[in-house]
Amino acid sequence: MILICGASGLVGREFSHYLDQQNIPFVGTYYRNKIDRPNLFFLDFSNAADFATFLEEHSITSCVFCVVERLTDVCENKWNEIKQTNIDSVHLASYICQKNGVKFIHLSTDYVFDGSTQPNYPLSRKNPLQNYGISKLISEYRVFANDPNACIVRTPVLYSPLSKIHDNAIGLIGKNVMDRRIHIQRKEDHYCIRRPLYIRDLCAFLHHCIRHNYVGIYHFYHYPNHQFTKYEIAQIIGKILDYSIDHILPNTAKSEGLAPRPFDTQLADEQYAISTFSFTNFQDSIEECFAKYRHPKMILDNRSQLFLCLDLDGTLIETSRTHFNAYTNAFANRGDTFLTFEEWTHYTMFDHIDNFLLSRFAGDASVVAAIKREKQKLLQYETIGFTKNSELFLQRLIDQEWNFCIVTNTTRSTVDIFREKLPLLNRVNQWIYRDDSTFPKPHGEPYALAKHKYQRGEPYMIGVEDSMVGYRALKQHTDLIYIYNNDAVFQKNDCYLFDDYAYFSQ
Repeated sequence: MILICGASGLVGREFSHYLDQQNIPFVGTYYRNKIDRPNLFFLDFSNAADFATFLEEHSITSCVFCVVERLTDVCENKWNEIKQTNIDSVHLASYICQKNGVKFIHLSTDYVFDGSTQPNYPLSRKNPLQNYGISKLISEYRVFANDPNACIVRTPVLYSPLSKIHDNAIGLIGKNVMDRRIHIQRKEDHYCIRRPLYIRDLCAFLHHCIRHNYVGIYHFYHYPNHQFTKYEIAQIIGKILDYSIDHILPNTAKSEGLAPRPFDTQLADEQYAISTFSFTNFQDSIEECFAKYRHPKMILDNRSQLFLCLDLDGTLIETSRTHFNAYTNAFANRGDTFLTFEEWTHYTMFDHIDNFLLSRFAGDASVVAAIKREKQKLLQYETIGFTKNSELFLQRLIDQEWNFCIVTNTTRSTVDIFREKLPLLNRVNQWIYRDDSTFPKPHGEPYALAKHKYQRGEPYMIGVEDSMVGYRALKQHTDLIYIYNNDAVFQKNDCYLFDDYAYFSQ
């Protein structure tokens, strides 16, 4: 039985998928990122006894160790944390596997080399430049000290369509392309050479190592080698998404980021016939990673292609302070104190205010209803406005007769107050209010209703939101999501980011 340690990670997900396709039985482990499958289990590698018991209970014969902290800048700042992941867990796992007669296969990196000479063979001189490479080299020494018959596979930078964009270094380049904020300029490295390896290509080699009981260090890399700078990869992704990368400048300096990067760590190996393995063309594989985020531009000729769903509060209109002030005054009228604005922002971004109110008043729905009625009256005295150029954008959608809908967690009666203050909202004919659905966002029901009632066969659904609550609701229905002016949501999720509705008129 094969064990994948770190089956929820970048390599582990792909190797699990590969073994499934080959009908090869396996079990896997996760730690933080739970995957709900009967053959995947929570396991803490700091507990040697639990790990040994796990190996015995599942009759493990081979262990592929994929657990790693690979973000180089994170490794520079948090040595004690990455030491536990990149060194200590590997040390314990390889030791226990050896004691239990389990074949141990460990993934390492081309960053154990300094990039000063090419190509680098398994026995070439090692000289890592940063903590990430140092930690991986130490882990190699620990593995062979525990088990001389172990196998270590070094690879260049890896990427996969099964991960979130920011979860792999190649995909992360695409985040800069998808950052569509006006007047924001980015830089991308145009000096160091990257030789990306598609993880699906690696999986066949890992299985090959198991079947042929490879011992020692092996290099697996794209054959024949392709090479790119990060800026060149950004250009390729920009073409896939049909977006200009004029906001990204090539950085020709010798290093980037907090951790120094080697210039080129080209791998080579003469111990096996690498030409017998198949490799996916980079253009095809990177397109697989990003094609689902490509859609027609919002020009008049493409109206029949696009169905638009727009959030209201915080996305089209500035109401965060409006709602906050009304709730604060409603609480004050009761002689009570409301949340701070920072706490309020957290609830609106990641939760629903009703959950706070029910918790605050011990589930007493009558008190919550009274508070909300009072807040509703006080809203009439608050000032609201449109977000940056959203009024012009909304006017354009109406005048050009685009098929769009506003999907809001706000009640119809509250929206009526907003209509009095912002008359343009009266010209919007298609709405999903809080009253229309059983469950509010982040449940996907409001957007399911919008699609059912208003989508007219358009092949693309584009959603615009400003919060994690909205993103989670939208993600159940479309991958084409624009986040308005919220970098925190953008950095951790697969979406576009913009801060000015003038962007859609470019």
